[in-house]
Order: sequence, then structure tokens, then C-alpha cells
Amino acid sequence: MYKKTLSLRLMCVCCTTFLAFLLMEQTSLYAKASDLLQQGRSDGIVIDLAAIPGGDQMPGVTFFHDLHTEQVKKNDCSVCHLKENDRFVFKFKRLKDTDTKTDMVIYHDNCVACHAEVKSSGKKGGPLEAQCRDCHNSNADMESTWNPIEFDKSLHNRHEKSKSIVGAAKSTTGTATEEAAETNQVNDETNCSACHHSYDEKTQKIFYEKGKEDSCLYCHKDVKVDKADSMRNVSHNACVNCHFVEMKDFAGPIDCKGCHDLEAQKKIQKLQDVPRLKRDQPDMAIITGLDPALKSPEEIAKASKQLMNHVVFDHQNHEKMSKNCRTCHHNSLENCKECHTATGSEKGGFVKLEKAMHDNKSDQSCIGCHNSHKRAADCAGCHDQMPKKSFADNDRSCSTCHGVDAQTIDLTTMDKAAVSDTARKIVEERNNSFKKVADDKIPEKVSIGYIADKYEASDFPHSKIIKSIQKRIEKNSMAKTFHGDETVLCMGCHHNSPATEKPQKCGSCHGKADTKGDGRPGLKGAYHGQCITCHQKMNIEAVAATDCNKCHKEKK
Repeated sequence: MYKKTLSLRLMCVCCTTFLAFLLMEQTSLYAKASDLLQQGRSDGIVIDLAAIPGGDQMPGVTFFHDLHTEQVKKNDCSVCHLKENDRFVFKFKRLKDTDTKTDMVIYHDNCVACHAEVKSSGKKGGPLEAQCRDCHNSNADMESTWNPIEFDKSLHNRHEKSKSIVGAAKSTTGTATEEAAETNQVNDETNCSACHHSYDEKTQKIFYEKGKEDSCLYCHKDVKVDKADSMRNVSHNACVNCHFVEMKDFAGPIDCKGCHDLEAQKKIQKLQDVPRLKRDQPDMAIITGLDPALKSPEEIAKASKQLMNHVVFDHQNHEKMSKNCRTCHHNSLENCKECHTATGSEKGGFVKLEKAMHDNKSDQSCIGCHNSHKRAADCAGCHDQMPKKSFADNDRSCSTCHGVDAQTIDLTTMDKAAVSDTARKIVEERNNSFKKVADDKIPEKVSIGYIADKYEASDFPHSKIIKSIQKRIEKNSMAKTFHGDETVLCMGCHHNSPATEKPQKCGSCHGKADTKGDGRPGLKGAYHGQCITCHQKMNIEAVAATDCNKCHKEKK
């Protein structure tokens, strides 16, 4: 009996010692993972296979990609990824997904074998077969520093001009044939066909069509849709493979942090003056709102009488102001009215053309985009404090854009070049009509002595302020177009006065005390609210809101 008791005690001691040792090792492993999570990483990938019906589901595996690639031979993707047609397939040790059980065995066998091999060489390796929870440990609180990379105009131009990127050949009709595409040779002046392609529903194959290049995101969404794979998969398959093949010329990064780390993104060379992207787009256009189905001059003339005046659109200038084509062309690079018709169509989600152009809440509409630009520092000082008005409250709001009389300009007789030339002349005439206020009409200083009983009168540098605002907007074509003349600038402060060289004084509306009932502040509140808010919105740091003596000198 004593021997049995002693044996049980010895077994408990051994088990306890073993468990303690195992716990210490696991704690050490968890601590390493915890350290990585606290650091924040851009390479965290969650491996989570589909659940097996009726089976238990382990948590997904948080896999740090760059951490693993640093342990293998430099730039050797073949350690984990197989090739097909001389290109890596970025699935682990397989060319395509199969059933969950099969894929799970691929992960378990290969990952554990690699970890064991590393440990056998005397290096620190990953968890082994019995340490399931070291990998399958839900890290929902992982601090990811992953940041999407923006393929902006500058980066696009660098790829477009790269001699290392070779386009697929095209036929004389501008459409790549299957045989020509396989040669991977180019016979045109650009390499657009290396990345851009269209999809033929009948043959179920991709082909290149010059002049029809679209954004990748038009077809490749966040998840796979029909035949189009997810944007994540196609970008890694295309970009990383291309970078890997051309690494001798440093075509680009092949690790996660090279593209998705914020600090790495800041180091990407930016072109200050990006050449214009050529895709047969117009320099100037005239937006009519006419149904594209109308063909005869009689039908067009009749429909024109029922619509607003046409709108001149400076396409080239808007390109300069936009990050990319998707800023406006959110679903395709077709003309807006191809999707957004006057009455609405299924293709455009039944969003009418009028709504698409005038939606205040959408940055992809004309009005919405213009309003977003008003929030910029150069504009916000005035616009942030002005009463919000509807179109009907402002006589200029519609006519500024809708300024082309459909009855006097017959677009049916013009080709594309003639339309562009007509639009340019209208824009030039509008720009030349911008009226400046003569310097002698602008008061040099304005003395504000409302609180002269405590402080000396404040000398407001009126002319200096006006000229400072003029400089801020003189390069802003949108400001010139919508302001019409510089007297509109006066309305930034004299906000309820008409645009005139002699606006009403502040005391005309604001009394010494708050006006009861209608919400108007007294003069003190009006001055401080207007001046201080303007300084804050326009990022003027020379005059702090709390520095009273900067404007008001105390009486001695």
C-alpha cells in the first residue's frame, strides 16, 4: 500500500514538473506572439479554412508573412508556393483550393515539418504537432498596421514608362489575339496590355482592347464575383509575380511591409508633375443630358428644349485635380449619361443624371465634390460660416454651370474636335470676364472701437487681409468660376450683404447686445466669432484665439 502511494506521488511530481516545463515553453511562445501583436505589424494574415460540416472548428491562425520569409532563403517564394506557367501561385503548397480536410493536411504536414527542421538545426522554430493552440490562438485584438496602397497617378506613370514591363501584343484592330498574347511581345508604344484586359463572355478568355483600359477595381471587387477573382488575389498574383521576375532592376517590393507599411509608402518616389494619362478622353466636353439613344437632329432639337442649358466641362483640368479616374467614373470609364440617364436606368442603379451630378452627399457628384473642396483651408474661412443655401436661393448657382444655350449652339452638326473647341472658347470667355476690385476701392484699415472703454480701438488691416485671400484663390480655377468677381470675397465677412464694393457695416445687423428671438449675436460675439473662426479654419497661427492683446491693446 505504501509503495502504491509513493508511486502515485512520484507520478504526480513528474507530471507536475513536465506540465510546468511545457507551460513555461508555451508561455515563452505566447509571450513572443504577444510582443509581435503589441508592436503592430503590417504582415498579419489570418489563415482560416472553411468549416467542416458537423465538425469542431479551431480558431484561425494568425500568420506573420514577413516574419517567415525573413527565415528562408532571400526572395525564395518557392519554399512555400508552387509555380504554374512560370508564375507563382500564392496558395500554400498547392495550385488551387480543394476540400478543407485535404488543405488542412497540407498546412499541418508542411508547417510542422519546417518548424521541426529549423529546430533540429539549432535555431528557434515554430510550434510542433502537439502545440495546436500556439498557432490556433484567436488574436482578435491584433494591432494591424496594414495600410492599403494607393496606385495613384504618379505610381501608374512609373509603371507605364517602365522598360522592364513588357506588354502583350495586339492585332491591327486593337484587340489582342490569343496567339499574340501568348508571345508576350509588344508592338505598340505603351505597355498597357501587360496589366489591362477585358473579358470575353463567349470565349471566357481575357483580351486587350486599346483605348478601352479600365480600372482593375471595376471588375475585381473585395471578394470573388463570378469569374473575376478578388482584388487582393489578382493584385498579389500580378504585382508580386512581376516584381519577383524583374527584381534585378528593382521593379518593386515582394514583402508585405514594402507595400502596406505606412512608413514604406512615404518613401515611394512621387512625381511632382505627372504627365497626362492618355485614353482618348476629351480636353473639353459639353454635358447635354440628352439620351444617347437619340440620333436624328429633329429628336435632339426637340429634347433640348425640355432640358436645362448645356454644361461646359473642362475635363483636362478636372483630371489634374483628381487622384484618379475613379474619382468621377466610379463604375466604368463610359460617359456618365451612358449609365445615368435623364429618367434613370438599371445600368445606373436608377440614379438619374440630375441626381448623379447634384447630390450634395456624394463626393462623386459635381456639387458634392465642389462642396468637399470648400472645406479646404483656403476656402473654409468663408464657406464654413456662410449660411447653407439651396440652389433656388442663389441666382448664380445654376447659370454658372448651365451656361451653354442649346438653341444657339447646334451640337448635332459638330464632330468631337469642334465640340471641344467650342467648349474651350466658352471657358476662356468666362475666365476673361472675371472682374477684380481696384486697389483704391479697398480700405487700407478699418478701426473697430466697440470696446473702446476698456481697450484701444483695434486697427483691422483690411487691405492686407483681402490681398492675402486673393493670393490664396488666384490659382483656383473653381473659385474664379463660381465667384464671378472679387466683390464676392466681401461676402465672406459681410455674409448677408449683396456682392458690392460698399457692403454694409457689421453694426447694421448686429447691435451692442444680442438680438432677441432671431439668433443674431451682438457686435462683440459677431466680431470674435467671425475673426477667430476664420483664423482657425484657414490655419492662421500668427494670431492665437487666446491672444487678446494681439488685436486689443489695453488702455494705459
